[in-house]
Amino acid sequence: MVERDYRRVLDLAAALVDGLGVDSYPATIAGELNGCLRGHATLFMNGFDPAARTIAGVACAPVEVATIPWAERARVYGAEHPLAHAFAQRRHPGPLTVSDVVAASAWRATQTYDSCDHDLDGGTKHLAIPLPTPVGVATAFIVCRSGRDFTDRERALATEVQPLLIGVARQLATTRRLREATGPAEVAPADLGLTPRELAVLALIAEGRSTADVAVRLMISGHTVNKHLENAYRKCGTRDRLGTVLLLRSLGILPTVDTRAGERKPEPGQAGPDRAGPDRAGPDKAGPDRAWPDRAGPKRAT
Repeated sequence: MVERDYRRVLDLAAALVDGLGVDSYPATIAGELNGCLRGHATLFMNGFDPAARTIAGVACAPVEVATIPWAERARVYGAEHPLAHAFAQRRHPGPLTVSDVVAASAWRATQTYDSCDHDLDGGTKHLAIPLPTPVGVATAFIVCRSGRDFTDRERALATEVQPLLIGVARQLATTRRLREATGPAEVAPADLGLTPRELAVLALIAEGRSTADVAVRLMISGHTVNKHLENAYRKCGTRDRLGTVLLLRSLGILPTVDTRAGERKPEPGQAGPDRAGPDRAGPDKAGPDRAWPDRAGPKRAT
């Protein structure tokens, strides 16, 4: 990777950490990835089940391709996409291109290829960045373009971006649980100067999680968690985490009940809630999965 690629990653991080809402982030990220990786279009396929041919949602960039019925395309043709099966079966948790998992002739023989060729003016070269999901479901940002395949440098950029996307998904999952668990607040978090990241940290602390747990869940360091807490204490006029949580609960900003109550329970032999992936609603319900991402890339198909 070159210096401008790292700058793009940092710019994307700055834009995402404190500036996105729960509902707007997929399209915003798709637009950023499309520019970073020089795509013709970037699609966010959320919670696609190849066996059932169902999908939780789709977002895309740029706006010119938003008129294409991508959700319907996914239901009709998506099960043939080689990357859908690779991610649903959790064989490869890192970024992949189509050429990593299937020969070019086999890819050209699918209806999915024909659909992308038609809808995206030849955009049949795909690089997908997956998010953690349960087995059988695939969620990923897919950058599509025509012409040459993605280079090693572009793959490296996707690998560096993936942990950021997973961390953002987890932060927004916490934000959504918080929004669902609280009613109208007397004071808005913004009135206290709290950023979305600080609020996410406090919401997890209010669930009884340790600094280390919060760091793992949001994919940040323990030092960064403590810095967010210190900023929150200053803004709220409190001295410690207990006082801050009690204040925000009294204002209706934090719930008085444990928001983890609705988290998916692990099946026998699976990891507990702190390691579970998102449920079938996709990354807005994401939980951490410490096995992700695996940076050991796959061998390319020949």
